[in-house]
Amino acid sequence: MLTETRRACSLLLVVAVPALAQSSQSPAVASRTANTPSAHSATMSAAPTTTSSSAPSPESSPLRWDKVIKDIPLAGKFPVALTIGGQARWREEFFRAFNTGDINDDHGQSRLLLSADLVVGDRNARYARLFAEGRDAQSYGRTLPGGARPTDADRSDIQNLWIDLGSGKSYLRVGRQEIALNAQRLFGVPDWANTRRGSQGVRLSTEHGAFAFEAIQAHPMQVRQHASNRSDTTQQFRTLSFGSASGAKPLAKNLPATWQLYWYEQQIESATTPARRLTTGGRVLWDWGKKSSLSRSFEFEGAKQSGSIGARTLDGWFWVSEATVKWTKLRGTPSLALGVEEASGENRSTGDRQEAFAVLYPAAHAHGGYADVIGRSNVRELHLFSTWSPVRTVNLRAAAYRFDRLRLDDGVYNKQNAIFRAAADSKARHAADEIDLTGVWKVTTHTQVIFGGAVVLPGQFLKETPGGARTERWGFVGTTFTF
Repeated sequence: MLTETRRACSLLLVVAVPALAQSSQSPAVASRTANTPSAHSATMSAAPTTTSSSAPSPESSPLRWDKVIKDIPLAGKFPVALTIGGQARWREEFFRAFNTGDINDDHGQSRLLLSADLVVGDRNARYARLFAEGRDAQSYGRTLPGGARPTDADRSDIQNLWIDLGSGKSYLRVGRQEIALNAQRLFGVPDWANTRRGSQGVRLSTEHGAFAFEAIQAHPMQVRQHASNRSDTTQQFRTLSFGSASGAKPLAKNLPATWQLYWYEQQIESATTPARRLTTGGRVLWDWGKKSSLSRSFEFEGAKQSGSIGARTLDGWFWVSEATVKWTKLRGTPSLALGVEEASGENRSTGDRQEAFAVLYPAAHAHGGYADVIGRSNVRELHLFSTWSPVRTVNLRAAAYRFDRLRLDDGVYNKQNAIFRAAADSKARHAADEIDLTGVWKVTTHTQVIFGGAVVLPGQFLKETPGGARTERWGFVGTTFTF
């Protein structure tokens, strides 16, 4: 009965909410962009309005509700403004043969966000900014291992609470905040996780001409489902990065348009195995033909990992390269990307070294397949992506992956850097294949529907080792209303 009720509510939400949102706004006008730092903030561009001799004057036209709550002046001529924003979302998921095993599951999740953004001063000059965001995340009927985990549900807590002191594109941010770095391959904020990863600390970001510099010191937030969340004092991280400023031109002909050098330090306190993980790397991205009918890009990122965990020395590495072409003049601007990624695995014959590369704070779905079955360590990943917008309001993405073991004396890992399937006695290299198809339908200015799924096909390695080797099928549908 509960499952049927939840499905009915999900169908109602997916169908009725967009219709109600559409009826509540004029089709000729779109609201302004809400200037908040979160990835889930609305991206709303101003649409042209039509005028005629019978059209009411701007003075007589009533302001729409979504405009009234943006940039509210609080001090007359003095530059003090308040912006209110928020989001309500629902998502239904189904699993058949979860993690290629025998578990099936259907569950739902909901999340409410409400934010207040207070700015004093000129955002293009000197300013101070206070951003506060509350969040309520709930999970319904999840029977997978762990039940409703801290990433799935946490009632009525603070998502963001920080203050900025800034000048132009440079700022100093202090407080509870969300931190995503580079392409989020090593350090991300997974929006798919219902509670979104947060941190407590200090972030300095500055740009000067073509260059950008950033430094961070923070603790990850600990989600406590039955108490107020707090920073995890047993973990902390420090980061330094230097590279190209956003939108800057290449420093010289044939040099990459985007480049970044970074150093990440992660410390984890433990009575038995304290860890200090140092990750040093860089990322470069070339762009060609942005204004031509065929746009091309090539990206490379790599990093080396050192430090210690307990009495063992860390010695890991990873690299990824990806080439993309985009047909800008064709309908829907289709694109195609081909890439390969490798990350080191564990050498079982060296007891004094840990050689498996660890992703620091992974972003779910962003890399390595939407189904989140196979992680990065000890894997060579080949992937093929394609995107297309058949109509202006619909974006589609298809992806195919092949996962192979690098070292045959080590198994494959999950995205949390833990062993997913031990090596046992298998000498098979092929671990799995995955096919994804996902989409976003922007129904109105404020409302979008998401949908998609994945199929994970076990390779010979999963078939030869204990733990199950069924074909996993996973799908989702959801709706999001953002203002």
